[in-house]
Amino acid sequence: MVALVFASGSAVRAQSRPDSTSDTLRERVRDSLIAAILADTSDLAEAELPALTVPRFRQSFTVRPTFRRYSLGTVKADEQASASSWIARFPRAVLRLDLTPVSYSGDTSLTAGRPQVVVSGVSPVTGRLDIRLRAADTLRVFGQTMSFPGALSNVDAQALGAIGTSTIDLDAGAIGIAARIGTRYTLTQSVGDDGVSLMVRGGVEYDPKPSGAEVISWRGTTVRAGAGISRATSNASVGASVDVTRSFSDSLGGRNLFPGGGSLTIDGRALRYVGADGTGFVSANLFYARPLGIERPDQPTRLIPIGDFAAGTLAGAFPVRALTLLPTVTVMRESSSATAVVNRLATALRASGVTSSVSLGLAIPLGRFVTVTPEVGGTFGSVSQTVSSSFPRRIGRPIVRSQSFSDPLRGGWLALEISVSN
Repeated sequence: MVALVFASGSAVRAQSRPDSTSDTLRERVRDSLIAAILADTSDLAEAELPALTVPRFRQSFTVRPTFRRYSLGTVKADEQASASSWIARFPRAVLRLDLTPVSYSGDTSLTAGRPQVVVSGVSPVTGRLDIRLRAADTLRVFGQTMSFPGALSNVDAQALGAIGTSTIDLDAGAIGIAARIGTRYTLTQSVGDDGVSLMVRGGVEYDPKPSGAEVISWRGTTVRAGAGISRATSNASVGASVDVTRSFSDSLGGRNLFPGGGSLTIDGRALRYVGADGTGFVSANLFYARPLGIERPDQPTRLIPIGDFAAGTLAGAFPVRALTLLPTVTVMRESSSATAVVNRLATALRASGVTSSVSLGLAIPLGRFVTVTPEVGGTFGSVSQTVSSSFPRRIGRPIVRSQSFSDPLRGGWLALEISVSN
């Protein structure tokens, strides 16, 4: 999968504009809900790389406490998380570190109305170094530790999976993640004088094989390749790209949440500066992802989508005197399917989910170096599932029995982001 950002050439041209909008606001628009979901597989965030003319060192620290509450039918869940990041920008490189402590409490199909299952821990500590080797080529070296705890019990996995549809935002999905190291290279070539750039990229990632007997998401070795095109002008950027991945892992005796195989992802994006002085901007992202060669479709939870996944985000930053409004609208849809045969009994599962999210943030500068951004958001949608079982008979056609449900999804969140930068 890919990050929803512009090609390197676009980033360099965009940064030639007056920096009247803070880096924090640009990152918030880029780091939409879609990008958050793809955070562990996203490609190089070229928009973070400074132009080669930036002479001085800059850094920022951001902490974002968030409280979320969701309900899916009779299943309810609460989450408290505090995402933290440190970013250091050099004239030719960017260094970033991230981690998120999180506490999740939720139902399983057996615990609804009873004391909820509590899952607490810390997401993997991730670090990445992006280096600009030429005017547009970039190299990324990255790694992450195992999450803490490094694996989930079956009950914990069921509690997360009961409401863990990929169309909602949960930081607890980063618990039970294996360690990872990798590298990626992006080659960008300008075409003509109209701001058009062509891009090709490739990379390899490696997850050390985990030990133990609990549930974990382990991808083994992953290779990826992609290509894209973008165009940048003085007040807008547009682009599109396609990426293909392939992972090589095994089932870990039935406890691996990653279903294997690879993915095809197509995305498109656009950004336009607005306002009389160009200090505001609007960003739009669209993407579609399809799994390729799924090896283990009958996963014990729905933490990782095993079907088509499509989404669109429209976000913006609109200055109002010293403040900045940050609205975001996101629509997501996933569909998944699985088939299993046990003792000649064939069972087929089909599921789909549609979620719409709306949020509004307000960036409030407190002096020259500190920005505080309260945010409120709401989510609504539905998740449906059909399970069909085929019972063979000695004579005649098999007997087919089906059970279906469609549950409403509701929820919302409150967040307070505090960013300090020089």
